[in-house]
Amino acid sequence: MLFRSGGQSAIFYMYQAARQWKSDAQILTVENMNMDSVKPVDGKYGAWRATFVSLTDKVQKVFTYGVQEEGSIRKGTYAGTEATYASRPRIFTIPIQKVKVDTTAALETAKKELKPIIDKNPEQPIQFLMEWTYQTPNPAWRVFVGGSVSSSLGSVYVDADTGKFLKKVK
Repeated sequence: MLFRSGGQSAIFYMYQAARQWKSDAQILTVENMNMDSVKPVDGKYGAWRATFVSLTDKVQKVFTYGVQEEGSIRKGTYAGTEATYASRPRIFTIPIQKVKVDTTAALETAKKELKPIIDKNPEQPIQFLMEWTYQTPNPAWRVFVGGSVSSSLGSVYVDADTGKFLKKVK
C-alpha cells in the first residue's frame, strides 16, 4: 500500500520533531517532494520537506516526512543538519497555529483559478510551497503548475489560515 499525506498532516509530524530539536521552532517553508514511486493524488504526496528555524539561536534545520524510496526518503520524520539562519525582512516565520488548511483543500480552491492551465497541460505536475512573504497577509500555500515556481505555467496563493483564494500570479 502506498502512503500519501496532505501537507498539513506532514507539517504536524515534522513540527513534533522540530520542537524536540528547538522548543521555539517555527516553520519557514514547506514543500512537496516528487517521488517516482509515489504519484501525488488530490494534494497528497509521498513526501514533504520543511525548513524550521529557531529565532532565539539563529539556526535552521530541514525536516522530511514521507515513505521509503530506494536511496533517498525513509518512512517517518527525519532531520537534516543544522545551519545558521539569518532573518530576511520580507520573509516571515510561520507559527504552527496559522496552518489550518491542508493541501487537499488548498488544491480545490486553486483549481478554480488554474483550471484553464491545468486543462491545457494535464501532464504538468501541480505542486505546493507554503511560505509567508510580504506578498500575502498570512502564510499561504502557493499552488503552481509545472516543475518549479520560477518555471511554472501559473500559480495562485491560498491562505493557509483561512483557505481563501488570495491572488493569482504569472
